[in-house]
Amino acid sequence: MPDATFGVVLINWNGADDTMAALDSLLAAVPRPARGIVVDNGSSDKSVARLSEWANTHAVDCATATTATLGDAQGAPWLVLVVAGTNLGFSGANNVGLRYLAERTSVSHFLLLNNDAMVAPDYFERMAAAIRISPEAGLLAPLIFRHPNRQDIWFSGAVEIPARALIVHRTDAPATPGQYPTPFVTGCAMMISRPLYEAEGGLAEVYNPIYWEDADYSHRARANGWRSVVVPDAHVYHRVGASGGGERLTPRTALLQNRNRAVYVRRNYRGLDRLAALTYLAVTKPARALVEVLRGNRALGAAIARGYWMGMRQRLS
Repeated sequence: MPDATFGVVLINWNGADDTMAALDSLLAAVPRPARGIVVDNGSSDKSVARLSEWANTHAVDCATATTATLGDAQGAPWLVLVVAGTNLGFSGANNVGLRYLAERTSVSHFLLLNNDAMVAPDYFERMAAAIRISPEAGLLAPLIFRHPNRQDIWFSGAVEIPARALIVHRTDAPATPGQYPTPFVTGCAMMISRPLYEAEGGLAEVYNPIYWEDADYSHRARANGWRSVVVPDAHVYHRVGASGGGERLTPRTALLQNRNRAVYVRRNYRGLDRLAALTYLAVTKPARALVEVLRGNRALGAAIARGYWMGMRQRLS
């Protein structure tokens, strides 16, 4: 079996500095990924011009396209910069990149990489070695460290608690150097095999603009028999919260997280898991909203309540 080859999808939204740092890490990787695509999600700053200049400065073969002209792009540039012109959301923009890599390249694996994340120089070498061991794996995750504190693990797998509709990152150091299973692969650095993508398609856009789409994709893969693993000797460094405006819970974040959490349960859980999770949300979300209002956080409380009710009524496809 030939070694795995890789294409990378990055999303940029008013974050050229982060995106260029991510691209720098891809250029420094040995081996480099075969192809890359950056989808600019309607930035209102000078991101597109700055990313084009980055490509020129680094002598990178780069083509620029819109979503309408992407299918007409000629040749095989190492980097494609897609000017979406509007915010397609996390799922929508990643799906643009996934379709391009699936239709216009022969790479065997697609990496969805947050623009505020950077790969280690040996990342693709380590991933290729893991795929030789487990060619059937549909989803692969690296060990993800915080940046700049690169001793602090942010993701080493996950635990899903259906009764609370909750996915909790593991942050412990792996006990052994070998790969191990995980029920969830974070969208910060989600490696998707071509067979999985061809069988299951892209990310569900019902979650746009952001949150819980990676959980949905992980659940779908697991439910349909695909293996998901953590490769602990493949490392990524994540400036946590940079692409989303920080780790502090804002009303907008609370609304989207609570809306999409309810959507996730309604789309994916069945039987007693579904009943327990919906009961848990019905009790805890209004209660949490009330607590925030009583604390004086009226906007946050309103966002939690509104997000929950929106998620209970949201379409599921």
